[in-house]
Formats: sequence, structure tokens, C-alpha cells
Amino acid sequence: MILNEKESRVFTYIKENPFISQQELADKIGLSRPAVANIISGLVKRGYLLGKAYVVNETRPIICIGAAAIDRRYFIEDELITGESNKVTSQITYGGVALSVAENLGRLQEDVVLLSLLGDDQEAKSIKENMRPFMKLNEVEEIPGFSTGMYMEVLNKQNEMLVGLSEMDIFDQMSPNWLMKRSALLKQAKGILVDTNLPKEATELLLDIVIKNKIPLAMVTVSALKAHNIPENLKGVKIFITTQKEAELMLNMKINDDESLKTALNHFLDRGVEHVIIMDRSKRVQFASQKHGMIRFDLRNTDSNSYVWGTNEALVAGMLYRYMHTKNLIDVILTGIVNAAKTTKSLHKVREDLSQALLEKDIKEFGEVEFEKI
Repeated sequence: MILNEKESRVFTYIKENPFISQQELADKIGLSRPAVANIISGLVKRGYLLGKAYVVNETRPIICIGAAAIDRRYFIEDELITGESNKVTSQITYGGVALSVAENLGRLQEDVVLLSLLGDDQEAKSIKENMRPFMKLNEVEEIPGFSTGMYMEVLNKQNEMLVGLSEMDIFDQMSPNWLMKRSALLKQAKGILVDTNLPKEATELLLDIVIKNKIPLAMVTVSALKAHNIPENLKGVKIFITTQKEAELMLNMKINDDESLKTALNHFLDRGVEHVIIMDRSKRVQFASQKHGMIRFDLRNTDSNSYVWGTNEALVAGMLYRYMHTKNLIDVILTGIVNAAKTTKSLHKVREDLSQALLEKDIKEFGEVEFEKI
């Protein structure tokens, strides 16, 4: 059962401070102490809390595996002049697909564990300090001699990327042995998200674990340059999400009509994926599965012809969140689409006001999702 707004606020404060008193909670939320006591009693009965000590039930987390990084974007105000100093505005945020999905899910009051690597530097400290309210970081290691992951891109006035630069060597250290040390935790997951920064051999081990333990897994690509990390056999992947540009580069083809799109979607289905999504910029969700066929959903984002940061992460987070409460595919896809569509309108990579209550309100306001058969 999904938490309402008051329950969500109580649950969030207890996660931040398990020793908080009922009166402190009442003062923070603006309720009476008996009202807070009733909410806590309900959370205990429904399994969100364990016993009188307000211990959060964390035995079945969603685990996000992959990059935690600093993202920098530079927007050129005029036309790019090579060899010269160009005037820009900038945006710096916490990123990496795995981290951004984890933040979305944490804001939705899910119990989230991040598995990633950081350098022994100031960027690592900043990521931990700012992301700790939304996810557990106990399994995030700091590796001496490496820099925390960094991604930078330069965009023109049309928000089209002119150049992208990444410093992600640290994630090559996420070896099968590194993953195997966390096998007991992985087996307890109620869902897993992995991005394609995880090396191929470790990803193959992860797929073996999820198959044996019947754990739903979502895989999200980060770049066509990381395609070598994707196993040929993708059996065990519940949903595979990539962008149209990445799919074109990975498959060495142009996707410019429905027939070429079908070819691309079928390529991933043939490799064992149960459901596949190819995102067309931040405008359309192009979905396929053996059972449900091929469908194109509209994100109702007409403001830009380019990709909006955070769209894919918001989509998969919304889908994972809903999948934990219902296996109805339409509801799962709708929740992901609404979270993605709203994120395209946000100034932030992850909506800072995102909550269970807001997402449910967004879904009602969004209404029926528009789609067409491919």
C-alpha cells in the first residue's frame, strides 16, 4: 500500500532520526501527538517500521549499481568559436545513472542501497553528504588513487550536445569479486537497477544471481561507448532502457522509421530482454515486449528536440517504484512516463519536490497516457 502525504513525512523523519520522539514529529508536521502515534502504529502494522523503536524495515531494499559522479553542463550563449574562450553558463549536479535513479527512489520513500565507487577526494565527500538522506551508502567504497567519476558536456543554444567528456575509470574496479562480496545483500533485494558502467564480467555474475533468486532487474545504458559492458545474453533483464542515439551507434544503423525501430527493438528482445524501451530524445517512450507488442508513448514534451537530463533515470525509477506495489504493466509504464514527463519540465536532474504524494497527484493530473501501436 502506498503512503499518503502525512505518512510519507513521518516515515522520512524517522528514517533520518530513528530516535525522534512522537512530540518532535508532531511539532515538525503540525499534527497532534495522538495523530502521529496513530500514523506510526499504521506504519508498524504495514511493515514499514519494526516495533516500538521505529526501526525501519530494510530487509528487502532496491539496490542501484553503477556510477556515482559529479555532472557538469556548460551552455554556450553564442555560436561556438573553436580555439577561443567561449562565454558559457554552467550547471553542476550529482549524477551517474545509478545515483540518480537511487535519489528518485529515495525521494519516493523507497528503501534504497547504492553500490558504487568513489575516489578519496572532496567530490566524494560532497556526494555522500548530499545523497545520504535518500539512500544507504554503506556499500559505497572510496578508492585511494582514483578520482570520483566526472561527466562534462558542452551544449549549444539548441541544447544539442557538442562534446561530452567523462572520467569514469574508477568504475572498471567494480569487478566480479567486488560484486560477489555483496552477494548476500543482492539476494535480499526486491529489485535491482544496474547501469552499464558495471563491467561485463560483473554484469554476467549479476544476471546469474537475479535469475537464481527471481529478482527483477532493470538495465539502463549510459553511453554507446560502454556497449562492451553489455553481455550478449541478456536473459534475466526485466527491462532494458536505452536512447535512440545510443541504439543507433550500438547497432550501427539509423532508426528513422517504424521498420528500423522494430528491427532495433527486436534486437534486444532476441537477446533475452523481457521488456525494452528506446527513448526518442525526451519526447517519446518506444516500448516492446514479446507479450505486449510494440507501443509508442507520448511524453508531451514539445519544448525541446534534445534529451533532457534525468529523463531516463526518472522513467526507470517511476517504473521500479510502481512495480514494487503492482505488477500491472500499464500502471508501471504510466508511473514511469509521468515521472519522466514532469522531470523534463524541472530545472533539476531529479525533482527536488518529488514525493509519493506529489507523484500520485501528477498521475491524476496527467490523465490517460497517449500511445499508438508501432
